[in-house]
Amino acid sequence: MTGGWWAAIFAGGLGAVYAAIALGQSGELSLAAVTVGAGILLLVMERASPQQPAWREADGQWWHDIGHLIFGFALGTFGGTWAAQRVFGEAAFAVWPASWPFIVQIVIGLVVAEFFTYWQHRAVHSVPALWHLHALHHSTTRMTFFKTTRIHAIDIGTATFLWTGSLLVLGAPVPVVLWVTAFGNFAATTQHANVPLHTPSWVNALVGTPAVHWLHHSIDKREGHSNFGMNVMLWDHVFGTFIRPDASPRETLGIVPDHVPPSFLGQLAMPWHTVRALFWRT
Repeated sequence: MTGGWWAAIFAGGLGAVYAAIALGQSGELSLAAVTVGAGILLLVMERASPQQPAWREADGQWWHDIGHLIFGFALGTFGGTWAAQRVFGEAAFAVWPASWPFIVQIVIGLVVAEFFTYWQHRAVHSVPALWHLHALHHSTTRMTFFKTTRIHAIDIGTATFLWTGSLLVLGAPVPVVLWVTAFGNFAATTQHANVPLHTPSWVNALVGTPAVHWLHHSIDKREGHSNFGMNVMLWDHVFGTFIRPDASPRETLGIVPDHVPPSFLGQLAMPWHTVRALFWRT
């Protein structure tokens, strides 16, 4: 496989959403359906031609990951979006360039949204008390499609609230928010799949590709504290946290020491450690 596979899945997903909307279908439902379709394709590719064949074997966390898909990722994203709509339902600043070309508005939306997700992501890595919210996502020692949504609801919910709210408060129209979401969906699903989706160096410098994100999951702390951008890498370049990945993706992933509980309920309770660290510090 070559970088063409990554481009085909990424661009193909966006193109399929555009075609469905052009045919009069709901944007939200179209995005959901195409995202599920891309996920199924990546799952098939993981079985047929994995980047790391050993990662096809069970790691004892499969049901946990399914649980985090429902009670973490889904609950957090819907909750964060709902909260942002309630808090920022009416634009506080009428500054959005609605008359500009739509593609330019999407690019602006990506840049603005990424600024807030970059700092949220960097904060949960840098502030010890907040690390308990994010450690779950980094505790895995492998990359597979279902590790995409192995994340706590408070973690993803906060990020979603910040980036969605930032666009709404500036007056961004719903279609812009939809396309920023679409870009993020296909970035996230390809980033975590155990598939050799190679990308050119210049693409890695611009977009959150699998190679860039696998480096972020490296067990090496210096590499793990880099490449915080999820969609575009602009703010990593601006704030000096971008590390260019090698031609081959990182194979040694995870965190040391790993204090994430092995049980599902223990993983859900991780934010309690943040509360203790913030309010019962000794």
